Amino acid sequence: MKKSALAITGLILGIVALATSFIPIINNISFFIALLGVVFAVIGLVSIVKGKSDGKTIAIVGIILNIVAVVIVFASQSFYGAAIDGALSEPSASSISSAEGSSAGSVDQSSEPRQAAQEEKATESKYAVTIDDCVVTTDYAGKPAAVVTYTFTNNSEDATSFMVAIHDQCFQNGVQLELAIVNDLDSSRSMSEIKPGASITIQQAYVLDDQSDLTVECTELISLDDTVLAEATFSVA
Repeated sequence: MKKSALAITGLILGIVALATSFIPIINNISFFIALLGVVFAVIGLVSIVKGKSDGKTIAIVGIILNIVAVVIVFASQSFYGAAIDGALSEPSASSISSAEGSSAGSVDQSSEPRQAAQEEKATESKYAVTIDDCVVTTDYAGKPAAVVTYTFTNNSEDATSFMVAIHDQCFQNGVQLELAIVNDLDSSRSMSEIKPGASITIQQAYVLDDQSDLTVECTELISLDDTVLAEATFSVA
């Protein structure tokens, strides 16, 4: 028996809708594609049940994909909307922090009055980050790596994680470093959600290119002005 063209169409629309459901603005179109896909898949399933065509599995998979796409569209738009509203309503602030590590020392120190003023401003912003330490070690392949310790404070009204809220970057000679995989490093803490007002200490590892100074920067992941929340320079020689 011939496969249902409606069921196949619904499946294709479901794949397209699901693939684009994460993309801001474009997922507005994904929503309507998913609705159309559900209609085609359901009509195709009814036709298959009546014995007019074949392809029941295709129709069911199409319905599921389109429904999942709709759910993701709503979830992602809610997340992006909250992030943009927060960026527009909350004041921006910068906090520059640096500290000495056991194997890598800071070479960019600020005066205490200046640091105190920046930390006070940071507590008024949506998120606050301090760069506490930098230690040189090796990754799983034996390559030199730097482990940077951050303290992240959630000053917003919603629970969030360091990974969702903060964009951390490390540079050597002006070139961004790749993330490293280091044994015994619990990188999953960066994905742990913390409630408003809470703080968490996390560590991120980066593959070193050479022994030149390491510059660490943190900004909000979603921000209109890319204000630096924390910055520090460490010597890794």
